[in-house]
Amino acid sequence: MTHKEFTEKAVRAVQEYIDNFYRFDSDPQLRINPATSEIILTDSNALRSAIEDSDEAIENAAAAHGMANQEAMDFQVSVNPEFIAVKPLLRTLPDGGTVPDTDAIASLAARYC
Repeated sequence: MTHKEFTEKAVRAVQEYIDNFYRFDSDPQLRINPATSEIILTDSNALRSAIEDSDEAIENAAAAHGMANQEAMDFQVSVNPEFIAVKPLLRTLPDGGTVPDTDAIASLAARYC
């Protein structure tokens, strides 16, 4: 995925939050799959659930021994989604309106592309 494509997807997700903020809790998140750069708008409940799932997978991998353990943990880390708070990706306009902060989103895109 190119920097431009990632930025466009992230801007759309942040705009979706702006348009539907009442559907999310106080800690909206972008769920980003580092392998595919898929972006999903979600809330902190999904974040907590993903952390629990990841912890369980790592604990299961730790039950294995030797190199297989390390390989399992490395794989798990590579497929864990990353969560980015939406609120730092917002910019407040002088009139009080809110828009996606394209500079902050471009900086985020640089991490993935």
